[in-house]
Amino acid sequence: MSDSKERHEEIAEAFNRTTDPLAKYNEQFQTVDSDPFQLWLDDVVYSKGYVDETIVAIERRITQWCNFIWGEYDRHPAVPSTSHVTTFAEYYLDEQDNNGATVAAKLSSLDQAYEYFQVEPAFPHPKDFNPFKAAKNKIDLSGEPPKDQYPIPLAELREFIETEVKHIRDRAVILIQLKLGLRASEVSNIKLSEIHITNSELQDHYSDLGNHPTLNGRPNAVYIPHDRDRNKSERPRVLPLDDELRRVLLQYLLCRPDNGRPWLFLSKSGGKKMDHTNINDIWKKYFRPEYGPTEQYRGVSSHYGRHRFTTWFRIDKKWQRDLLKYLRGDIQSGGELNATQEAIDSYIHTRYEKIEDQFRRDIYKFHI
Repeated sequence: MSDSKERHEEIAEAFNRTTDPLAKYNEQFQTVDSDPFQLWLDDVVYSKGYVDETIVAIERRITQWCNFIWGEYDRHPAVPSTSHVTTFAEYYLDEQDNNGATVAAKLSSLDQAYEYFQVEPAFPHPKDFNPFKAAKNKIDLSGEPPKDQYPIPLAELREFIETEVKHIRDRAVILIQLKLGLRASEVSNIKLSEIHITNSELQDHYSDLGNHPTLNGRPNAVYIPHDRDRNKSERPRVLPLDDELRRVLLQYLLCRPDNGRPWLFLSKSGGKKMDHTNINDIWKKYFRPEYGPTEQYRGVSSHYGRHRFTTWFRIDKKWQRDLLKYLRGDIQSGGELNATQEAIDSYIHTRYEKIEDQFRRDIYKFHI
């Protein structure tokens, strides 16, 4: 839990309040067939005389919000917390490269819908709390275009990791993101059963290592699901582990806390599951202030690994777009994935076997 969250909760507790006042309405809203946002569109937006382009833009923002919340949380989009809104905004700023003005427009439309909920007598929304207004106060939406990532040469990055990142677990976290382009949430969500490393000592010690059925016949690989909390990707994928990454992971696994928890990466204190914030903190610990934010560049954080990975395969190695989309877990042509084990395995088979050998040849090395 972050220090800021702890302080907010301490104050709320002192005054018998909560930092998530809409949570108590979530279950009831999920039983209601009527869509609150559609009601706002019908009652307000469609009656305002807006031009068609404006209506389409508002409808798109509502759809993006609802899809994001339904896809990421067990939460009805009409009753979010402030953190749900900030995560939505950060996703479009960082992952979709929207500028601040675009995200501000999304939040403005959502804010108007929420204000409608607050004044309509059928809705339970309190008048003293608006998660969209609260979130806008906590995010930089100045309208400036997103800054560039640091153009760190590969040789410089190699030297930095070798000299600065000595902790075995932290080095494994950073390397797996650089090597596989994973988001922080995807790293924190990997289970031992979803990573296979051909090593008899490891396999004897971790009985469930790599036993996920999707890894059958795919040695030295990791399975990244698409439907786990905050994973965000549209598609599951299996990615190869090259010899260098396997060596770093082996070093970590041989000293990983042996407490029965299923997650690959555990915290130093208490051996608990790490979350995306913990992963990001590891990056900031080593890369700041040397690679901190400037007027020109974003500060290096866990997203840098995904940027470096994508740039390498798209620009340096000129991979085909459909194969790069597989590596990233992006949606492919052909519509939504039918989330059965058979459909998942069929999809992965058509992609993993096509990229495996080339990936192992092309992925950059850090000489670790």
